[in-house]
Amino acid sequence: MESVATTTANIFTNCGNEVHVKDEKYFQCTIPEGADPCVMLKDLHEAKNLRKYVLAVVPSIISSAAVIINIAYGLLIIYLWRKKRLSWKHRYAFLLSRTVSTVIAIALFYATLLAWKFAGFEYTSVTIFILVASITFLTFAGTYLAMTWLLYMAVVHPLKYRYVVTTTRCWLAVSAIWIISIAFALCIALLGATLFYPDTAPVRCPFASCQRPFAVVVTCVIAAFFITVISFYVIMLYRMHQHNLHCERENQEQGPSNANNIRTMNRLAFNMITFAVGSMPILIVTIITTVNLQHLAHLGLGTKSSCKTFLNAKLFMQAEILACVAATVWTMAMVVDPLINIYVDSLFLDTLRSFYRKMLRRDAKHKNSSTSKVVISSS
Repeated sequence: MESVATTTANIFTNCGNEVHVKDEKYFQCTIPEGADPCVMLKDLHEAKNLRKYVLAVVPSIISSAAVIINIAYGLLIIYLWRKKRLSWKHRYAFLLSRTVSTVIAIALFYATLLAWKFAGFEYTSVTIFILVASITFLTFAGTYLAMTWLLYMAVVHPLKYRYVVTTTRCWLAVSAIWIISIAFALCIALLGATLFYPDTAPVRCPFASCQRPFAVVVTCVIAAFFITVISFYVIMLYRMHQHNLHCERENQEQGPSNANNIRTMNRLAFNMITFAVGSMPILIVTIITTVNLQHLAHLGLGTKSSCKTFLNAKLFMQAEILACVAATVWTMAMVVDPLINIYVDSLFLDTLRSFYRKMLRRDAKHKNSSTSKVVISSS
């Protein structure tokens, strides 16, 4: 498309209130023939507003709540573990690992927001963003696979579960999940950021021979992980349900034990729904990015300038929208997941109620002692 230079007088003549004082730096930009500078300016303002008011505020508030809730949830697990009140420590080892993963991911997310706010889109900030999303997704996927397998073994093969599954082996499995997730996430992040900023990347990655094939492979791998976790849970849930029906018919299992198995399966079902909802935006963003990769890759080509930002306003707005939606839903899932685990776990609820009653009694004693002091002083 042929580009023509335009003058200050006829670029923003009909834009009205859309023109701000800070837009003077775009007056001398060269725009494509037939393009509407007012629409381009509007897209640019919307992208900046999304970054300033939505991406920087909404996910920050939600992630702050997620940090508080997850730290409290992790401390509650540690408290009950030390009090030896956890009957199924193997499951809580994975839950504690997932909580640590959430807190670390949110800390890195804050670092990404700061880098994004002060430096905008660049190779380093995009690398951190992809690294955070990848580690969270992979550790969550590995954790849910392990928890589903543990539940299946406990329900269908209780004797084998008692002798094969140990706390030490569970911690080894947690360590393996973390090592594999970090290694794979580093590869995805370092090469993934190259898709958007090939000029400033430490490795050369041509579009046709490297960027596009890599994007397709990453999308397929993430989709495969997502489908595998959900499918594995559905298959295991079906087999556990069939086992419970068989035991009921043959009177091999007592009612309370069967009810406990059903509660545990329901609890894991809520967790899987949270995983699906929280991971779906990552998968959708990956697919959309792969489809529009050739256009989005232009954002990182060449040197950064005001005119480049203005001419690619629509692409910047699309990138901001994708990031906002993914970050918001992703952080919401981090809030909901521990709340579900607390709500469906009677031990956690009883412990929290006990803490609450102790606080009320302490406040009542404090008020009574204050009242007594007032009475004594007045007499």
